[in-house]
Amino acid sequence: MTHPAVWSVPAMALLVLVAMPFNDAFYGFWVNYDAQGDAQQYELLHTTRIFQYTSGVLCGQVLALLAGAALASRNTQARALVVAVPLALLLAGVAVAVAYPLARAREGAYFTTPALDDPILVRVLLFELAAFPLYAAAGVGLGALLLGHLRRAATRWPLVLLLLLGWFAATLVGLLQDDRLAAPYALLWAVPPIAAGTAIALAGLSTDVWAVPPVPVGDWGRGSSAALLVSAAAYALGLNLLARWAGRRVPRPTKG
Repeated sequence: MTHPAVWSVPAMALLVLVAMPFNDAFYGFWVNYDAQGDAQQYELLHTTRIFQYTSGVLCGQVLALLAGAALASRNTQARALVVAVPLALLLAGVAVAVAYPLARAREGAYFTTPALDDPILVRVLLFELAAFPLYAAAGVGLGALLLGHLRRAATRWPLVLLLLLGWFAATLVGLLQDDRLAAPYALLWAVPPIAAGTAIALAGLSTDVWAVPPVPVGDWGRGSSAALLVSAAAYALGLNLLARWAGRRVPRPTKG
């Protein structure tokens, strides 16, 4: 199997490019296809801006997880962790480096301040990027636990497909939150992809624009961002400790 550092970096850049058109159209397709009035128009522009500048980061998180698992199948758990964390930071940097110029080119003259002067956008982006190394570490633990299955193609690819389907469903649940979290709050702390998607969605959709006058009703993704980091860190620690414990239980061969 090719080293994860070889395929994950170009994959990250490609995911940003592929995700950008979907992020451009997200508000019109999922939220409000006919924004009317100043409040709805501003929400459209602000939400789309956040989605554009965070293009690919949700995909990058699961990519970091897969890279960590792949590293665990090639190295000892400790060595995989040493490589996975800086690789995840590199993936985060690639995501920003590719998304930023694309998003900036799409802004036009709607905003009078640079994107990096938007505290809501900067906060949610930093929290999402901070989750990359946590996902990678969790991937190492998961890969160490499933080592035998990952080394066999017959079981590796079904597991990857199942993981991606679960991640997609959970992320979509988060992205479809509007104004405030409508799902059980515990899900934010139990399922990191839901928290990640919710943080980005609520960063732009925390105002009831249908009210007259519009009123803030959400927290602009603060709670979801915190839940993302706490839950991702918990999975990273828990999976690695579990893998370490499981590895010690494997009986060592004895000399006859």
